[in-house]
Amino acid sequence: MHTIQRFVCCASPRALSGDEARAMVGLLAEAERAVGSGIAFFAPVVIESGSYAKDGHGSASDWLGALSGTSSAAAKGRLAAAERAASDPMLTQALHEGELSAAQLKLVSEVAAVAPGAADTLLDLAGPGASHQELNAAALALRTAARSKEDERARRLRVHRVRHLRAHQCAEGGIRGEFFCDEVAWAKVAPWLEAGARERHKAAGYQESLDAHRLDTFLSLLGASDAGGSKRGLGAHTLVIVDAAALRRGSAVGEELCEIEGIGPVSVEAVTELVGEGGMQFLVRDGADITTVTSTRRALPQRVEAALLARDRTCVVPGCGKRHGLEADHCYIDYGDDGPTCLENLSGIGRPGRLRGS
Repeated sequence: MHTIQRFVCCASPRALSGDEARAMVGLLAEAERAVGSGIAFFAPVVIESGSYAKDGHGSASDWLGALSGTSSAAAKGRLAAAERAASDPMLTQALHEGELSAAQLKLVSEVAAVAPGAADTLLDLAGPGASHQELNAAALALRTAARSKEDERARRLRVHRVRHLRAHQCAEGGIRGEFFCDEVAWAKVAPWLEAGARERHKAAGYQESLDAHRLDTFLSLLGASDAGGSKRGLGAHTLVIVDAAALRRGSAVGEELCEIEGIGPVSVEAVTELVGEGGMQFLVRDGADITTVTSTRRALPQRVEAALLARDRTCVVPGCGKRHGLEADHCYIDYGDDGPTCLENLSGIGRPGRLRGS
């Protein structure tokens, strides 16, 4: 530890090249994970012995917060993750290997507590260096699959009871807001909002962020005198992907999919509520042979677009992990070279052009 402190104290970052600095950050990040694992490994002993009180702290979270320079609430979550890991042999082994960051340990331990066997799946994903976004998506899917129908109904009822939309004026100017609602309720609105945002984004020459155009669309839809007519002009749809086995069983297990694209995993029961809703497109993964649909146009046929989203759940560029807003890239034969717009020649990527250039 003193070696690292001396190095940081005497370091001259500007004397290094970009590649050398990148390598150094990689080594320090590795050390940070090892230190985080060590804290999680030893902290439960401090809690059990009560030795944190010898420094005058009223609680273990106050003690760790003071040591690590974080809030007591953040330290409390970190300690809870450490205690969960201490009772799970697989997580204990992962701490011995020093490969888990504090954020990864918190996520994996929380999911393992409610979904038996989840730790194995998530640790396998974290090991090769999956992004936190990928790890979080897998954790959410495992949580959803672990819920019983009764648990899922209770969860949705709890969400419904505390639904809200709040807004307040900021001191520096402008209005800031937030909302909270059930996934099914949002799925009924999301297709119009997303289609309108993308239409505005394109019309503006891709200036400003998609988030900015999403807000403009939201305000426009709220203020439209003929909301129905405005929506119909957008040609919007939201994709619901579900495995046939899960649909027949009434619940998704293991790696089976039951998701609303752009929202995340939901129960099969929630998906059935959306049948007949405008703007919904359903894809049952072992249904029609969608891979045979091709086109000579650059624009994607809706079924090919759906198949691509179902196959490439995240950006195919290694380490990207982006899940939403993926672009269809002609990855083998470029469109300019008469490459076909078919599933076999397409890949979902987070940034256009990254795949061939990577």
